[in-house]
Amino acid sequence: MIYTDDCCCCIELRCGCIIIAIIEVLLRGADRYFVDRDTWLGFASLIISGIYVICCVLMLLGVLLTVSLLLLPYLLVALLRTIIIIWECSNMAMDGIIYNYIIFDLIQTVLGVYFCLVVYSYYSRLSDSEAS
Repeated sequence: MIYTDDCCCCIELRCGCIIIAIIEVLLRGADRYFVDRDTWLGFASLIISGIYVICCVLMLLGVLLTVSLLLLPYLLVALLRTIIIIWECSNMAMDGIIYNYIIFDLIQTVLGVYFCLVVYSYYSRLSDSEAS
């Protein structure tokens, strides 16, 4: 598995995870302004964003309390969200539909993978220290 020792080359993993949790909560909070609530897809997106915010809060608690198990919900939901975004973009591209937010989705995917790498590295470090 790929690990990283620092977040953004200079910030320690613990601080990086705290920053990631805060950024993700703010981004998911902004989702409610960009989503059409009257459609089924918009409603589902709001529910998923709510679950994602809960997982980010659990991750923040896990980092602050140094409990590795509280990081797992974030990792699971973040990877699932990344897979869904990639699937959505590929379906749109195959149908010939290019919508305005595809670049935003691609940026989210790249950041999501990097955020998962940082959180997983911290999870691994915490798990090793809890085991010893």
